[in-house]
Amino acid sequence: MMRWGWGAAGLVVLMGWGLALWGQAPRLEVTRHSVAGRPLEAAPIRVLQLSDLHLRPEPDWNAAVSKAVRDTDPDLIVLTGDMIDRPEALPELIAFLAGLGQVPKFAVLGNWEHWSGVDLLALKSGLAQVQTTLLVNEMHVVHIRGRALRMVGLDDGTASQPDADLLGLTDGNTVVLQHSPGWFLSPETQRARWKAALCLSGHTHGGQLTLGGRPIWTPRGSGPFVAGFYALDACPLYVSRGVGTSVIPVRLGARAELAVFEW
Repeated sequence: MMRWGWGAAGLVVLMGWGLALWGQAPRLEVTRHSVAGRPLEAAPIRVLQLSDLHLRPEPDWNAAVSKAVRDTDPDLIVLTGDMIDRPEALPELIAFLAGLGQVPKFAVLGNWEHWSGVDLLALKSGLAQVQTTLLVNEMHVVHIRGRALRMVGLDDGTASQPDADLLGLTDGNTVVLQHSPGWFLSPETQRARWKAALCLSGHTHGGQLTLGGRPIWTPRGSGPFVAGFYALDACPLYVSRGVGTSVIPVRLGARAELAVFEW
């Protein structure tokens, strides 16, 4: 009986592993959302969020993600951290972003850009070559069809120090990018008096592995957040499930996601 029990347990583990593998590569979901505050006479601006790419040398998967991005026809692309987690992946990232076309892009750092020893100056320079502005505690105004959007890009709240003073520059035309959502509940953000149209984070991978829709674990810096919209006093916060994987190359019950916002 003991031998049978161990065999059954092993079978369950293998089945779960197989389901996780099946759930990863071909299952990319595009989610679509409306953001309040657009002037009635203005055409919507389409903002696409790419989070947690953790880019790997997987040509078929990367090509599928690239095509899905282009098919949404975005006006603006934002990358909310953990683009790469290995220094040698920088050329792959530049090539991937070049394949997205001439769309303006903004990016912020995640914990893995800090922890993995990526050359941040080389990263900033390389991104600039493919119409991607890396914002590290910086604000940039972008003009799209006569509308001026403020992009506030903060450093990662898990591996570095976001500059909460920049929140004082926000208004109803501002998108705040910061990788780790738990930081939005930090004392410094609570003390600041600010309002933004939209805050975008990633980091959690939606749990990456879930049971019954509940994450088995979320990384430090996630706070109480897992995925989707959360109503904060200062802004609607969206936490993307992201595209790639970390630690183990599988997903279960947390599909890879491209989030599209019309505003």
